[in-house]
Amino acid sequence: MSIAWVAAAVRTRALVSGRAGPAGAARLAAAGSLEEARELVARWSYGARVPDPTTVTGLQRATRETLLWQLRVLAGWAPAGGTGILRAAAAPFERDNILGRVRELRGDSAGPAHDLGSLATSWGVLRQAASADDLRASLARTPWGAVEPEEEDRLADLLEAAWLLRYAQTAPAARDWAARRAALVAARAVVVDGDSPSAGLTRRLRPLLGRAWEEARDLPALTVALPPRVRPVLAGIDGAEDLWRAEARDRALTEAEATALMRSGSPRQEVVVAGLALLEVDAWRVQAAAAALEAGPAAREVLDAAA
Repeated sequence: MSIAWVAAAVRTRALVSGRAGPAGAARLAAAGSLEEARELVARWSYGARVPDPTTVTGLQRATRETLLWQLRVLAGWAPAGGTGILRAAAAPFERDNILGRVRELRGDSAGPAHDLGSLATSWGVLRQAASADDLRASLARTPWGAVEPEEEDRLADLLEAAWLLRYAQTAPAARDWAARRAALVAARAVVVDGDSPSAGLTRRLRPLLGRAWEEARDLPALTVALPPRVRPVLAGIDGAEDLWRAEARDRALTEAEATALMRSGSPRQEVVVAGLALLEVDAWRVQAAAAALEAGPAAREVLDAAA
């Protein structure tokens, strides 16, 4: 193990120590005002990015920006060979930028793009797309892969599947976590979209989930068709209205497994990958807690499911 990986693992542990955790998120969800929420968030690693939020959306955006900043920090500590892991971990931010560019091309507001710096994969090229056709042509020349015209309305799922596969290939320690998240993408395709999954989606998900699920037309059939290690995330989930429970369960399972990996001992690449998972889960939980400031008990139920 290189000295750089040891340093990155030590830095990862330091960042992980600044999480809100389940208890902190519960306190945030119960805050009586945005100002009280800001004071709570300032106690955790998100404080520097949340100087004066004026909306819940702003608080959630700042939480995401903190996670991206943490990834960029770790990229500076990891050895050169580890940059690919951090770049793959940051791909969801580039995905959000791509979806924002799509909205801009439609004439809608997209908000500011995330600044990925050296963790960008293809954003420097994709941001220059002048039309939907240009964007599709550019995507086909990047790791995100080709998107056929008839798949445009499934772009979010295609990008999600592409980054999950890429992350699993780049960070083997995260493969089971990526496969579970891929099962959620498949579930949306089956019960929310209600169509047969597109060729682009099955091509991206097949290395993680196999082929058997592709013929499923309801959640019970999908669940039994998934690889055994993935099935628990959808166990007992019967309809689209309960997929949020599966998402919360996925985060809880990932947190437990990543915590165990972090405690495994020697500082190494796997410890960094586990730390990345813990930071992502915490950012997700804080965003859910922020949503509860407006949505109330319904959003707090999500936190309870992920506890």
